[in-house]
Amino acid sequence: MYRISQFFQAVFAKLERDDIVFVNTYLSERERGLFFRLPKSEQVHSIRVAKDVLNASLDCECYDVLLIKAALLHDIGKIGSGLNPITKSIMVILDKILKDKLKRYKNIRIVKHYYDHPEIALEYLENDNRYLKFLIKNHHNYDVRDKKLQLLQHADCNN
Repeated sequence: MYRISQFFQAVFAKLERDDIVFVNTYLSERERGLFFRLPKSEQVHSIRVAKDVLNASLDCECYDVLLIKAALLHDIGKIGSGLNPITKSIMVILDKILKDKLKRYKNIRIVKHYYDHPEIALEYLENDNRYLKFLIKNHHNYDVRDKKLQLLQHADCNN
């Protein structure tokens, strides 16, 4: 049911005025340029992740502007990927069925961006803060132990 709900949220994703204000509050002009190149569904997903991260970081007294930026920018490696709610859903299903076998087809743009978007994002962030890059690069790496990273991972999984 969770994945079905996620699919419909993505299909009907819409940015509200307060979402744009939120993005403008945390991202620089260059970062906003990257953020708004994401598909609308990924923008809305990233805002939901960032708002959850904001609340969780305030609750555990570890608020960090870089953490909120990372939440907003964590999926910028999907820019130009061809991933949309339908192709992303297909990738999720194929990944579950085929496990790691699908990774052999990274020569296909959608497959590469689905798996490697954290590393691809670093190409857009070459001169940015090292901790910001660490958070984005590792947002799917559950072996790394970092309190703020775990907040980002948890929020990403729940949105």
